[in-house]
Amino acid sequence: MRKSLLARALAVMAVSAIALTGCTAAGSLASGPDHKPFIALSNSFIGNGWRQSMVNQFTAAATKAQKAGQISGFKVSNAPGDNSATEQISQIKTLLLQKPDILLIDPASPSALTPVIQQACSIGVKVIIFDSGSSAPCVTIVTNSFPDWATTSTEAVVKAMGGKGNLLISRGVVGSAPEAEYYAAQKKVLTKYPNVKVVGQVTGLCDSATAQKAVLGVLSSLPKIDGVAGCGDGFGIAQAFLTAHRKIPAVTFEPQGRALQFWAKNANGTGSIAIMSDPGQAVAAMYTALEITNGVTVPHTVVFPSVTITEAQRNLWLPHVPVDQFAAWPWTASLVKTQIAADKNGTTAALPPIPGS
Repeated sequence: MRKSLLARALAVMAVSAIALTGCTAAGSLASGPDHKPFIALSNSFIGNGWRQSMVNQFTAAATKAQKAGQISGFKVSNAPGDNSATEQISQIKTLLLQKPDILLIDPASPSALTPVIQQACSIGVKVIIFDSGSSAPCVTIVTNSFPDWATTSTEAVVKAMGGKGNLLISRGVVGSAPEAEYYAAQKKVLTKYPNVKVVGQVTGLCDSATAQKAVLGVLSSLPKIDGVAGCGDGFGIAQAFLTAHRKIPAVTFEPQGRALQFWAKNANGTGSIAIMSDPGQAVAAMYTALEITNGVTVPHTVVFPSVTITEAQRNLWLPHVPVDQFAAWPWTASLVKTQIAADKNGTTAALPPIPGS
């Protein structure tokens, strides 16, 4: 794909908020034993702590990979706006001018990006989708299991309730495919606990600030709440109960530094855990792509574990999770190889080590 210098300049100007890191030289789509791939990462938005943690994790790992001679360089591009597929399509077209060998995408939409993804595949770019699905057949998908996350999270809350009592549900982005999977798994768990009564629902968007406002808005009309089943918004939910001068119920916290600190000081003994999808997926996606470039056959979808932190593990994680960042598994090339092999064989790989352990 070639354009005039003027057209290229205009295309670059049309996409704002592009963060350039690593080697600034463009890729070459070349091959051969001495060729080291150039990686581009397309992020659909940068507007929350999870996305910022994801970019930070990837940048640190890609810098190490470049120094180790595994890649020739990398570029991270964060689309402006709020998760707009249209803006991300423009962003990806600009990235393709850099001739990357590998394109990692955290997509705004599993379907709207398909034409530009197919365009990338048609010119020999290896495309890895992470943190979502994709309808493009030419991609490899790296993801966490939303049903597993929902099951683990909901089971933890219900068991902390003693299998009975009043439950409030805080739902995610209702209407999205991941939320539908998550909610279906929650309902499946609750069928096993007839003595748990769902007394209300709010839409927390898996975001603490949103969930805090939503829960505060309904608490006065609700009876005693024994547990809240959410999706990465426990910190805000717990604060809502404190603001309302009510006892913090069983919740699941997000594995973010500030939430973990709050949990340590305010919610010991509630039976809580912290669980969320892993921002280290971008790193796992990078190493998965390198496996593919090395000729390894990889399943179309590789499922990596979510980050789950028990009360016993919390203090081990705390020194390694900055206050505004999210905990991430420290993926390495070796650990990703093991995970891919387990997916191929239908087995379960051991979890990565807790950072610093």
